[in-house]
Amino acid sequence: MRYNTIVEKDETNILKLISAAEQFSEERFLEGIRLKRYSLYDIKETMIWVRERQQMLNREYLALMKFSETFIKSYATDNNKCFDSAYRLFNKIRSTISATSKVFKKMCPEIHRQQPEGAEKPLAIERSIFSHAHFTPDLFGLESFDKSVEELFNDLETFFTSVISTLLLCRGMINKEREVRMDSKLCLSIYRECCEESMNSIKSLVGMFDNTHLLPKSELQERKDKARQLTDFVCDNYHKHDKITFRTFILADAVKKGRNDGLTDLETTLWPNNHTKALIVRDVVKNFDNLPRVEGKRNKLCSRIIVEFIKWCDVDKSKEKTLYNDYFKDNYTGRYDTLGWTAISNERKNMADTKISDKELAESFQKALQSIKTSADDAKSNKAVGF
Repeated sequence: MRYNTIVEKDETNILKLISAAEQFSEERFLEGIRLKRYSLYDIKETMIWVRERQQMLNREYLALMKFSETFIKSYATDNNKCFDSAYRLFNKIRSTISATSKVFKKMCPEIHRQQPEGAEKPLAIERSIFSHAHFTPDLFGLESFDKSVEELFNDLETFFTSVISTLLLCRGMINKEREVRMDSKLCLSIYRECCEESMNSIKSLVGMFDNTHLLPKSELQERKDKARQLTDFVCDNYHKHDKITFRTFILADAVKKGRNDGLTDLETTLWPNNHTKALIVRDVVKNFDNLPRVEGKRNKLCSRIIVEFIKWCDVDKSKEKTLYNDYFKDNYTGRYDTLGWTAISNERKNMADTKISDKELAESFQKALQSIKTSADDAKSNKAVGF
């Protein structure tokens, strides 16, 4: 009779494998050696095989540990055909599952009778002496066997300990995922953090969508529009979509909101969560020459005031170069020549070296804004910036 070593990729079989692995013991091991009539050669060959698989288990466990650090905090999942977590986790421990099934098969009883036609092959993990089969305890234990038998037992004990640790980690992630989906507050927090990370990873949205201003349709956007409230949408779609789908949805949603508020796509990139700030910055750039201390050497802008402006803008540090090169320089229409990014970057470094904090630089620029007077026809904009 042949045994089936294929394990379905679902949560039930995670529990089955854990239970089977936990049954391994010295008594079951010796029963398997006796019934299988293992020779010394068989013992040593199996020992080599187990040690090779142990290395594979170790690598997969380390990779799974690393994955577990970000799994729960990631709103979107890896791009798989199926977004069932057990299925996804099984795919990450293929060697572990395969090796475990083969170890169980090595200790399945030899049954030579013909299996009825059409009958399913029995599962190795359910028939193995290592797990659920009946056994007769050995009276003398490992001491009555060759030293290599004890070595193989120790190797298998380590092997099954690793298997249990790996599967328990999978089980723990599945349970935690379920808890997050039931906790609307936590799920919403993860969603918002991942939205912000997605936007911060994009230097510019300019050119990502066509000039007709038509945004791509998204299943996630449709689900969001139909949801009664944001928390319903967030909890229902947690770990249900791949990262590319989620990223596209976030970008399109951000652009849509930005355009509705009168922002350019670049402004949305720089201030995805603060559209009011974007409009204020736009006005400041327009009136930049009215500020004190703007004139530098040789009819160029002062690098210090530019650095203060950048810090006052409060964009992600990775976007400061984009803010200056693609936004400020393109929109500044004053009488002074603009500086290259190298000069600005050096000045920024000098400020950091002299222990001047970003907060102090931003506050200095805010004082510069408050020091100038504005005309009546700019009253609305000036009020927004606190002139």
